[in-house]
Amino acid sequence: MELIERARGMMVGTGVGNLLGIPWEFNIRALRHEQCEHGAVREIVAKKGYLDDDDLAQAILLAEAIADSGDRDLEVADLAERFWRWGEINGAGMGGLTHAVLTLYGGSEPLSIWMNSRRFWDPSVTAPREPRGVAADEAARLHWEESGGESAGNGSVMRCGPVALRWMHDEQALARNSVTSAVVTHWDPRCVWSTLLADFTIADCLRTGQVEAATLIERCSEALHSTRGSLAHPDLPAEPPDDVSAAAEAAFAGNANIYDLKLDCNGIGYAPKAMSAVLWAARHARSVEDGLVTILNAGGDTDSNAPPAGAALGARFGLSGIPSRWRERTAEIRSWKPNTDVLDDQVAWPERRPLEEYADRIVGMLAP
Repeated sequence: MELIERARGMMVGTGVGNLLGIPWEFNIRALRHEQCEHGAVREIVAKKGYLDDDDLAQAILLAEAIADSGDRDLEVADLAERFWRWGEINGAGMGGLTHAVLTLYGGSEPLSIWMNSRRFWDPSVTAPREPRGVAADEAARLHWEESGGESAGNGSVMRCGPVALRWMHDEQALARNSVTSAVVTHWDPRCVWSTLLADFTIADCLRTGQVEAATLIERCSEALHSTRGSLAHPDLPAEPPDDVSAAAEAAFAGNANIYDLKLDCNGIGYAPKAMSAVLWAARHARSVEDGLVTILNAGGDTDSNAPPAGAALGARFGLSGIPSRWRERTAEIRSWKPNTDVLDDQVAWPERRPLEEYADRIVGMLAP
């Protein structure tokens, strides 16, 4: 399979997973009861014009930062500024941890702080404000320390696919940039290591269509060691925290069942859980549809577990492996624009490019 087919599958899979999961976030048990006569949930029911939720929006921000960076590594300061601008004019679905970090960085709350599916735009806001808080490379660490080291949300995992694509052929660079992409908002080692393992898994899928499970953690550790002096998180442990190792082991077990991952209990918006969904999908899913439907119906933080899993599955099975009805519905939802003469539809509407274009731009940066 050609790389462009896998790369487009990775990016579109992220969007499909997000739209499949949005309506059922934290609510899959009620959904099962409502649809018990119809079996598993397997369709996109989000409406036309639904904003790119934070999971997809942040993956796009990473893709844009990568495309603008040329041969350079990602920079925390650049990513923080991009995330802040997004929070000022859109911020759809922004998680609490990201919100707290951006508030420290910006010196005040991002203007778009709505936490539901209908978000309104203040017509008086014509441009994002300049951030006036702490330095970008301090905000996430400060929040983590102030929280007592308990902030291990899944936001850095849900957006990880573009980083895997850009540095799929250079594991030291992949490690460096995975760390940078995480610590702009998520400093906890559990988040950073979960992002590392997810990125390395997606990179494996992009290269060969399957994850090298037996060597995954060892390769991540070696890459971190080799690039230690360049890491944006200098204190990151050389080995994954216990929760991350346990989640990876459960996901890669030969007879792993999706319910072994416990996505629907005990702190469901947790980085190792999102990571385990990626690893499980890369190792065990029989198709894109099988993997995403299984993960969706396992419950929990569905709209954050499904996007990075969709990235891995799209990389494994390619763009054509994603059901056409999902691809078409995702494109339709994202291409629709509101009537801005109607107040209820006045949203901060960024230009939304087809997801394949982001993949194409990054593939164009890779050495032949």
